[in-house]
Amino acid sequence: MKTAIIASIFLLTGCGLVHKPADTSNEVLESATITGSAEHPDPVLTRVTELEKRGVVQDVVVLESFPVQIRLRAPKAVINELNQIPRTGGPR
Repeated sequence: MKTAIIASIFLLTGCGLVHKPADTSNEVLESATITGSAEHPDPVLTRVTELEKRGVVQDVVVLESFPVQIRLRAPKAVINELNQIPRTGGPR
């Protein structure tokens, strides 16, 4: 009985120590394909990587093309921000 109580305490305490990424917003995520830039380093891909690390964009897939095509899910405002980044080369 004592062992079960101690195990329960450790289990409950351990659950509080698990780090969950903060929910950055309650916005609906939309799917989009974003065209990168012909520049090196690619400012669009760099920004997507930063946003992915922060948990703002999800399901990021980088297609092997030039310039890269980036499929992702993100709030509409973030998709608009990514589309506004200046680019060189390739269609927008």
